[in-house]
Amino acid sequence: MKIGLILGGGGEVGIAWEIGVLAALEKEAGFKPSASSVIAGTSAGAIVGAYAAQGRSMRGLVDLERRGNGVPVGAGFNGREVNLNIPEDVIRALMSNEGTLEARGARVGRIALQAKVSLDQETFINGFREMTNGDEWPNIDFRPTAVNAETGETKLWNKDSGIGFAAAVASSCSVPGIFPPVEFGGNHFIDVPRRPFSADLIKSQYLDAIVFIGLILPILANNNEQKEELAVQAAGGHLATVTITGGPGIDSISANLLDHSARKRAVEVGLDDGRHAVALVKALMK
Repeated sequence: MKIGLILGGGGEVGIAWEIGVLAALEKEAGFKPSASSVIAGTSAGAIVGAYAAQGRSMRGLVDLERRGNGVPVGAGFNGREVNLNIPEDVIRALMSNEGTLEARGARVGRIALQAKVSLDQETFINGFREMTNGDEWPNIDFRPTAVNAETGETKLWNKDSGIGFAAAVASSCSVPGIFPPVEFGGNHFIDVPRRPFSADLIKSQYLDAIVFIGLILPILANNNEQKEELAVQAAGGHLATVTITGGPGIDSISANLLDHSARKRAVEVGLDDGRHAVALVKALMK
């Protein structure tokens, strides 16, 4: 069976939560993330997807989170302080529903290209190079996602794209007004709402099943849209799916998704949510 793993966004909190979910599935369901036929990750999911694609032990990462040693976004920025408050004009553009998703992405992209941020691109990418232990693409099919700031089109990178591994992951996390866009091939790539991509992934990779892990919160509309597209695919009867989107414990960690100190609690919530999905994942793997 060819299983795809899709990991959604969620900031610092989402990183720890997804690590917890995967650790529980690895231990209790025998689901090894690195054995997936393809891993696609968005923002926080691109970071966790990178860890999974590299074969990192999720249980080992849980131990780091519990000790407060999970690597925060920004740890490799040479001590440069980053203002994590999204500018008001970016928020307004992100909240607007005017036009197609691509038109909205390009509109935010124009703002992102003009925004003054505290990091240059080199420092930004170097930070992700440190987080991901280098710049070598893993051997398995890993696809961090981003959006073309000029066109608003969704991009799924892979090792054949020509972009560096750290740059691809960084582009997936390039929040407009906070981090710089990542330039590649004459275009710039940022972290804004993507068009759901599971249908194309399923078709191109001949997938039999997908495990989707992503928090469903008002601020994370992309995760909900991806979940809805998967439901449509599953309704056709040709795809098995497990969607893990968080239980009641999410309320205790969702106030500020960029709060690194919330990661200790988030990994425990993730472990609990992963345990609740063990039976479903075991059934899917059969």
